Amino acid sequence: MIKRITKIGWLVIELAFMLVVLCVLLNLILGKDAGGFVASVAGNTLDFLQKVPSGTALGVFLILVLYWTYRRREAT
Repeated sequence: MIKRITKIGWLVIELAFMLVVLCVLLNLILGKDAGGFVASVAGNTLDFLQKVPSGTALGVFLILVLYWTYRRREAT
């Protein structure tokens, strides 16, 4: 039961992330013709990314790389 809930939770997170990326890309491609929702999501995303300090972004990236490396080594 816990594994199923975890799997569904990760699926929801991945779908939300893909929606945000899609909105940013549509905003870049279509510009003002993208619509209110797309422009709002893209604006919020860009605002958030500009406010995050570069050291924090680098730290999160390094943690993800270490985790990915650990999981890859564990699988073999």
